[in-house]
Amino acid sequence: MQGYLFLLLLSFGFSSIQCKPNFVIFLVDDLGIGDIGCFGNDTINTPNIDKLASEGARLAHNLAPESVCTPSRAAFLTGRYAIRSGLASEPGLIGRMFLFSASAGGLPQNETTFAAAVRGVGYKTGMVGKWHLGLNKDKADDFHHHPLKHGFDSFYGLPVSNLRPCLLGETIVDYLDPNWRTMYNLKYLGVVVVCLIAFAMGKTLRLIGIVVITIATAVVVKEYAAILREHMLTCILMKDYKIVEQPYDLNNLTMRFTDEAVGFIEKNREQPFLLFMSFAKVHTPMFTSDAFKGRSKHGSYGDNVEEMDWSVGEIVGALERLGLRNNTLVYLTSDQGPHLEEGLESGWKGIYKGGKGQAYEGGIRVPTVASWPSRIPAGIDINEPTCSFDIFPTVLNLAGARLPGDRIIDGKDMMPLLTQKEETSPHEFLFHYCAKSIHATRYRPREGKTTWKAFFFTPKWRPPGSEMCLGDGVCRCYGEDVNVHDPPLLYDITADPSEKNPIPSGDARYKKVMPNIIAATRVHEGNVDEVPNQLNKNWHVFFLPTQSCCNYPLCYCKEHQSPPKHYPGEL
Repeated sequence: MQGYLFLLLLSFGFSSIQCKPNFVIFLVDDLGIGDIGCFGNDTINTPNIDKLASEGARLAHNLAPESVCTPSRAAFLTGRYAIRSGLASEPGLIGRMFLFSASAGGLPQNETTFAAAVRGVGYKTGMVGKWHLGLNKDKADDFHHHPLKHGFDSFYGLPVSNLRPCLLGETIVDYLDPNWRTMYNLKYLGVVVVCLIAFAMGKTLRLIGIVVITIATAVVVKEYAAILREHMLTCILMKDYKIVEQPYDLNNLTMRFTDEAVGFIEKNREQPFLLFMSFAKVHTPMFTSDAFKGRSKHGSYGDNVEEMDWSVGEIVGALERLGLRNNTLVYLTSDQGPHLEEGLESGWKGIYKGGKGQAYEGGIRVPTVASWPSRIPAGIDINEPTCSFDIFPTVLNLAGARLPGDRIIDGKDMMPLLTQKEETSPHEFLFHYCAKSIHATRYRPREGKTTWKAFFFTPKWRPPGSEMCLGDGVCRCYGEDVNVHDPPLLYDITADPSEKNPIPSGDARYKKVMPNIIAATRVHEGNVDEVPNQLNKNWHVFFLPTQSCCNYPLCYCKEHQSPPKHYPGEL
């Protein structure tokens, strides 16, 4: 009898583990809402994403939690606005994201990611692809901000991003400040002039001058070398804590990522798992495998989208082949909208205004699908406001993990909407940040069907009317680079999703809605605690002591590669 009870309990425990759903979470980089077939594109082929949408839900009003990479990804992983993690940049900084592997900032270890939460209840967790949330803090290879310190059992990918130095040979410093060489030379020349004057003023000062010139020369040469070898330093591919390629080869990177993702699923198919597949595509510079070059009608950008869609199909196909599809929630979204400043290598924003870096819809309304055949009805559209950081509480609740009780979680569980048990967004208000500044607030009243959006600040486009900020990479957030709206602009975002017709401030609707928006925004701002800023002027920049290398000082190595297991056949 005791043996029977033991077997019964063992069987119950095993079945409860097996009943836990798996999660495959895709995050694409800079993908426009107009780039996917199921969102209206009829010239770029995305059959695999379209199939996910037809088998599940298309979230047509899903919003990125920020409009650039680093803060958006921090919020996505933690379910919290990035300002709560200190990943909202200060005024005066160029760029609102990490640009170097040798930056000291990153996602703090006291933040809980969805990976850490579900690993605590028995899940195997793996990440493949782009991290962009820091690497080291105090010294090379302390890995303070590494994905394995944030709940992932395995990592194969890029600690930073796919950046210009990794393909084009440019430096980030060239991109941000074309005059940096002149400034360095002038500073060095100033030191030399001062020392030459010291030479003429006596033996002691002459000796000091020689020492100063020697030190200054060493510093300048070292920094010049670091900047000019930036592609060697920042373009890192890692396997867990090991650098396996530096600089990485972009040519077949998506196939390598796909192999790794499928391998993770195959290895962990007998237990609940979470796979976070974070594409380096379709961020510039564009890189495309030979099989996809020239296949689309939209140049290298369209080729990139089609290769990314192929990878999605290979990974979802592995779930189907292993009989895991019905017990797996598959979620796909983009970290923000298209990077319009990149011209022909940018995505399409559809009917929406603006792009990456902006709180306009084109910068934050992102293509999103959720598919789970056994739980989510097929072919449904969700037109209520959701936010990508809703994935955090959704995953935790489904996995049986507790939400952290010691902090504010801004995301909301999406399952009532996805299963059609609820028809109204769980969000009454959503706040659209540009760095530390709230540029807009979205309001979905609990009655009616209308969603409102108020703007307190909008970017000053260059050139005017272009919907972008040429010369800056992305639009900036503060000061002379923004328009201040007092009274705020108000849009009926349901009737006017293109944000063309602001409602006059004397209109009865404006007078009814705006006080609620302003009051909620003030309450939210009062609930944001001050934390160390990870994107401050010291932690955001290149800091040589934190530079990781596979074989210092050469910083050059190549991964031993077998032919890709997943290679596109006849397309």
